[in-house]
Amino acid sequence: MSGNGSADRIRFLRERIAGLERAGGAAGPAPLRHHAFGREGAACALDRALGGLVSGALYEAAPARMGDNAAATGFALALASRLAACDEAPVIFISDEFSTRETGAPYGPGLAAHGLDLSRLLFVRSMGAQDLLWALEESLRAGAAACVVADLGSAARGFDLVAARRITLAARMSGTSAVLIHPPASFNKPMAQNGARMRFEIRNARSAEPHACLRPVPGPAHISIRFAKSVMEAGQMRGIDTDIFRTLIWDHQYGFFRDALSLAASAAARSGADRNFA
Repeated sequence: MSGNGSADRIRFLRERIAGLERAGGAAGPAPLRHHAFGREGAACALDRALGGLVSGALYEAAPARMGDNAAATGFALALASRLAACDEAPVIFISDEFSTRETGAPYGPGLAAHGLDLSRLLFVRSMGAQDLLWALEESLRAGAAACVVADLGSAARGFDLVAARRITLAARMSGTSAVLIHPPASFNKPMAQNGARMRFEIRNARSAEPHACLRPVPGPAHISIRFAKSVMEAGQMRGIDTDIFRTLIWDHQYGFFRDALSLAASAAARSGADRNFA
């Protein structure tokens, strides 16, 4: 194709995309709402490094290995909980029939122990990949959920740049964030830049002993996390090495992420307070 032909095609595609965006909602994109990974006044490392979370964005997570599926799902649901912290709307969890049979369905008591409000969780089970992507897009466009989590499973093969563009646009127009769970090791190979704001690779991590954090069993969940991608307002992550894993803690009792050091410091402070009281 000639240079002029390429320019004409690019111009056509840009006009086409602009038309689709205008058709997505006359009022334009929903206003952004900012959320912190950690508790206000005690910034988590993710807040310092990544600048926190925003509504109406696409986030992606993937287990590093086959055995890390539960950790990746737990992280995705915890992330959804942070995005929904200032909203009373439900959190929608979408999965397909095949993947659910292979890896199992979410366990209610386990979700409650993870710090999630079961009354706000709405589960959608699709019969195939096409149905899952359709349910994901329609859930976002409706704008009735605080966050939509989708375990792509077999639908990951159909999640191409076109599907990603549609999902990203639906999230931006409605202001509802999407958290997608990819199959294991998806981020070990090069992936096209699909508009996701942040991308995380997850490994299991051993939690602290109960006596070390002064919490009843099972205690806060420890997650090993790699920042595979982040879109910052300045265009770059702030000194983040995307090749190493870091330990992050989901504080299920209070519903926010924290650093291992901050948890140890708070445990020591509580221990000192108990001794002083005695």
